[in-house]
Amino acid sequence: MEDNNIRITVFVDYKARAGLSKEYGFTAWIEVSGHRILFDTGQGTALLHNAVMLGCDLHPAEALVLSHGHYDHTGAVSDVLKHNSAMKL
Repeated sequence: MEDNNIRITVFVDYKARAGLSKEYGFTAWIEVSGHRILFDTGQGTALLHNAVMLGCDLHPAEALVLSHGHYDHTGAVSDVLKHNSAMKL
């Protein structure tokens, strides 16, 4: 039986709980049917910190999906690809 549950974790947003960095922008970690996708990367300063704080390893991500080219959605692309150069963009 295939697991069709979808889990979405927001890594970056302008609001954050204690211990997480916040910034204007957006990033989400999406898990569905054994696949892992990073959606957007925020401005660039919060993503990697928040991923660590949330206990998420970016290495298993299969793809990075960018919603559009604005800085607040693409700022950490180079940092993400340094952690996982195999993911599809």
